[in-house]
Amino acid sequence: MSKKKFVVRQKYDATAERYDDRYVTIQQRKYREVFSKFNIEKAEIILDIGAGTGLLLDSFPHLTNTIFCCDFSMNMLKMGKEKHKNGYFICADSEKLPFREVVADIVTCFSVLQNIPNPEIALTEFHSVLKNNETLILTALQKTFSEDMLKKLTQKCGFEIKRIWSLTYEDSVVIAVKREKN
Repeated sequence: MSKKKFVVRQKYDATAERYDDRYVTIQQRKYREVFSKFNIEKAEIILDIGAGTGLLLDSFPHLTNTIFCCDFSMNMLKMGKEKHKNGYFICADSEKLPFREVVADIVTCFSVLQNIPNPEIALTEFHSVLKNNETLILTALQKTFSEDMLKKLTQKCGFEIKRIWSLTYEDSVVIAVKREKN
């Protein structure tokens, strides 16, 4: 495990009990804005990468989709599992997802990319688990990734950008569709 991954895991394990109190309002605003432009309910299988305590599930408690909440922090996953009966909480490294085949109708990744040592590897993983012509919804901190950087990186990994914009807060959003790599 790289030093960066170890430090990130330690940070989130240590703050898991306070995470929701600190970030629920910000994350819910992001979800509301993003999902006002995209209908999450149409997907059968959703992979939420960097799901933490399951704030996506908090925001959409009525969803009946199969939702895999993937995170690197065991403590965040434990908190999520305690809160939610629906959703599958899986300890997973975004650069090496534990899915052997194409499974997802939607991959979401909110405010995680800046914590990943090699975002290109992670986006390639997202591409590999997403069904053809299905959707990646990604947000990233603007202080780390400009919209142009996000666009180029996402396209390089085999996605077609459908929409990109700045959120009210410090994130940029990309909605992209998986295309077969050449």
